[in-house]
Amino acid sequence: MTSADGKSHNESSSDCEERAAEIFVRRRFGPWTTADQNALEAQLASDPAYADATRRVEESWQATGDHATSAELMLFREQAIARARRANARRWLRAGHTGGRGWRIAASIAVAITVLATALQLSPWGYRPGVYRTGFGEQRTIELQDHSRIALDARTRLRVRLSDDARVVELEEGQAQFSVAKDPARPFKVVAGDRTIIAVGTVFTVEYVDHEVDVAMLEGRVAVLQNSLLHTADVSSNRGADSSGVASRARAPARPVNQISPEARRGTDGIIELAAGEALQVRQDGRTTFVPKADLEAATAWRQGKVIFRSEPLREAVRRVNRYSRTRLVVDDPALAELKLSGVFESGDTQAFAEAVQSYLPVVADTSESGTIHLRTR
Repeated sequence: MTSADGKSHNESSSDCEERAAEIFVRRRFGPWTTADQNALEAQLASDPAYADATRRVEESWQATGDHATSAELMLFREQAIARARRANARRWLRAGHTGGRGWRIAASIAVAITVLATALQLSPWGYRPGVYRTGFGEQRTIELQDHSRIALDARTRLRVRLSDDARVVELEEGQAQFSVAKDPARPFKVVAGDRTIIAVGTVFTVEYVDHEVDVAMLEGRVAVLQNSLLHTADVSSNRGADSSGVASRARAPARPVNQISPEARRGTDGIIELAAGEALQVRQDGRTTFVPKADLEAATAWRQGKVIFRSEPLREAVRRVNRYSRTRLVVDDPALAELKLSGVFESGDTQAFAEAVQSYLPVVADTSESGTIHLRTR
């Protein structure tokens, strides 16, 4: 399979992104035929890596609007125009293009390429290996080198570090679903706040928002530890540590996740084991709740573009809805914020959510402020 410019798919990620940038510039500034468009669409449909690279390029280009007046871009723009003038003046004059149109086109393309490259550097993906993020209402799935897959929900930011000894994901904010490829020699660790979730091969979701952690198990098993145990493992390595990075106890050998005792499972040992269908909630004050029968439908509804509430406080529902739209919901009355709400809603449709709340709760939705909907007591 070849691309619109005749190049094959057998290339590195950086080469793929560079080629996507070149094609993007051609589409905007250069000659672009129907045949080129058909070839591009065929490749996007058959090559997920190239399709992902194209999406990143387009989003990065759009993001340059936020930086259009920055000193960096203004300097790059000036330098690119100067280089284009010098490099193309003789060629266009020899070809008889004395009207100056030729160098302006060349300069535009040079500026576009330079700005696009800068945008990729400024974007969450370009030249920042291991850092991934999503914006309002955006979802994204990435595949790691070990073939583990991470699906990111809206407004999620995480960092990935792979080594010969471990696979570590730091979930800085948001929610993600992890499908972990089995590799017993390299445990998979998700760090969220002061908790670390350790797996070998399993599927689970982790939400980390407002310093609260929620873990829901879809398949397999994990162990959830306080990070202080991992720190103990680091300073106690001379006494031995298990393959998950947890220090071995002085009077007991290291135990694999699926052999943790019932006492440890209840958290008395600082470790909680979770199996498929179970969940764990850790609140800001450190209070931990083990849920033997998790609501997996609600925990994974975001993968289908929905949010599900089961008798949840309005404040919590508003917090989750706000992840998917730039139109913000604000609950002005603290007493109103504690009212319970249930229902299934389309993520990103803030207006529909506000209308539904008005129908079921003593609430008035005030839309007089641009970009914000205030929920007030009726």
